[in-house]
Amino acid sequence: MTFSKNLFTVFIFALAIAFIGCKDEDLCEGKQCSDTEILDASTCECKSIITNPCEGITCEDGEILTSDCECVTAGSGEAVTETLAGEITEDKILSADRFYALTGKTYVADGVTLTIEPGTIIKGTEGTGSLASALVIARGATINACGTAGQPIIFTSELDNISIGTKSGSNLDKEDRELWGGLIVLGAAPISAKDGDTETQIEGIPADIDYGKYGGNDVADNSGSLCYISIRHGGALIGADNEINGLTLGGVGNGTSINNIEVVANLDDGIEFFGGSVNVTNALVAYQGDDAIDIDMNYSGTIDNAYIIHGGDDTDEAFEIDGPENATYTDGKFTIMNATAIAVDTEKTSGADLKSKAQGTFTNVSWVGYDNDNAIAVRASFDTSDCTDTDDSYTNALAGDLIITNSELVSATASTVDIARVYIDAKSDDALELQACLDGTDYQEVLDGAVIAANNTVVATPTKGADISAFAWTWAAANGLTN
Repeated sequence: MTFSKNLFTVFIFALAIAFIGCKDEDLCEGKQCSDTEILDASTCECKSIITNPCEGITCEDGEILTSDCECVTAGSGEAVTETLAGEITEDKILSADRFYALTGKTYVADGVTLTIEPGTIIKGTEGTGSLASALVIARGATINACGTAGQPIIFTSELDNISIGTKSGSNLDKEDRELWGGLIVLGAAPISAKDGDTETQIEGIPADIDYGKYGGNDVADNSGSLCYISIRHGGALIGADNEINGLTLGGVGNGTSINNIEVVANLDDGIEFFGGSVNVTNALVAYQGDDAIDIDMNYSGTIDNAYIIHGGDDTDEAFEIDGPENATYTDGKFTIMNATAIAVDTEKTSGADLKSKAQGTFTNVSWVGYDNDNAIAVRASFDTSDCTDTDDSYTNALAGDLIITNSELVSATASTVDIARVYIDAKSDDALELQACLDGTDYQEVLDGAVIAANNTVVATPTKGADISAFAWTWAAANGLTN
């Protein structure tokens, strides 16, 4: 059988196209990139995840670089969006006359100051894993971001239809979460990390990126100031069961000023402290997906006037408190004072989970709407091989290192003995072994006695807690969540 010349040519051309197609499909096969790189499928090249996508484009004086990598005239009257991506290695000012787009991780380098003017709106782009957007203030860098009640600084999603000069859009609500990442501030104050480390890497930043390191020995370390900041609709996924907090504070020192902070509709924690000593005044967290306020690595600062609106699906504790992770920096103690946590629906878990050797003080706190057995959980731990009490939060509560005082559970059915409950963490699933270790001691009764003696009460209506008037400026108040 023979082919005509033309038919043979068509046949060969078709084979060539098929071969090229197969080659293209396998072009990147076996190509591996490091943790700090991503694979560009179009070129099969590894590109740094901290590189500005507009790298190499230079604008003239009076122009800005937009999120589309175009140079436009600044101040032309039309709202424009300027890109923030990669490394900021020189002092920079963000102004309220334009939007800013966080594209992936944006790192403010050691020694650099980022100033954000009142009323500025920063929008995080969508993405997960290494592409999740976040603003990272590295250890040694400074952020000066102080808005006002009338002109708060707003971190939100690129999907938000908010306009320049306004405080809120109309298309996103309290259930719209995981639309971008969050704000991360890292410092050189003491932490208690695992293995006795005095510094470690913040979650979500690859280990070989130095911008993710935090911790040190400077209690008074100064990372700048955050005032009248509203963080909305964040918590993008960065790994399996790991999302970015609304505001992450890693080893931040008490030379830093933080006040009037709002985190709304974040998929992970609202505010998480990894050690450090920074004090925070007037903090509101609403409709978080995990914990409202999470303390790890022996945070030793004071949180004064906190308001938690505890609702939404998958939500966890109002307060989750852990103590030191190892033998380093074991003497720091937190203080939470003048706080209100309100459970507004049935999807909540508990008002507080005190575990992992938590140590510090709750005073003038009001827990409202929690079931009688879901107010405060205090963990006791045992090694059942020798019945050793391993000095967990329960031990600290009896020793005076973990104190709940002058606080209240607001409930129509509870009694004072319902305020806190003991739960057991044991290195055995054998109930008989555990019972032998308990040796007839009623741990719950002992804890009840300590709670009652510390002037804690059960009331029908709130009498203690936060000054809610401090949050009149917030998105939560504007949307009726603080009523």
